[in-house]
Amino acid sequence: MTPDDLLDHYRTRSCAPQWRGFMRALCDELEHGLDEEDRARLMARLGERFAGDHPLPEVPTLDALQTAANAVWAPIEWGRAEFEEMEDRVLIRHFASPLAAAGGAGRPWLAAFLEGVYRAWFRAAGTASVLDVACTHADANHVDSFVLSRVS
Repeated sequence: MTPDDLLDHYRTRSCAPQWRGFMRALCDELEHGLDEEDRARLMARLGERFAGDHPLPEVPTLDALQTAANAVWAPIEWGRAEFEEMEDRVLIRHFASPLAAAGGAGRPWLAAFLEGVYRAWFRAAGTASVLDVACTHADANHVDSFVLSRVS
């Protein structure tokens, strides 16, 4: 079994069987009823709502913010996050999210949920209004990637 096969196995188990059919049907309906931009906008709003329901404590550093985010993800088995500070941006990587397992692969708009979560958490942490979070890669090798950077 390859490492990717092993990750696929664990991710499919991350969505409880009683929810898998419902989630796939919901995603199918969203794909038939909304265009991709509207689906992504809806998922981002859901993510922002989730972040509001799971606020992070005030913390002094990016590492502490990462630790606080992972303290939310760990007990609900939603993978883990890594933040990497660059000169002009912050890279955000979310590993092993159950989104693809729950909604089905090939639906990059699902990552907009995490985009909304991280957008809300970074705004609540006090990032400048000229900064925003955007998805750069959805479910690439079991990683969703985002960047916090200046809005163009």
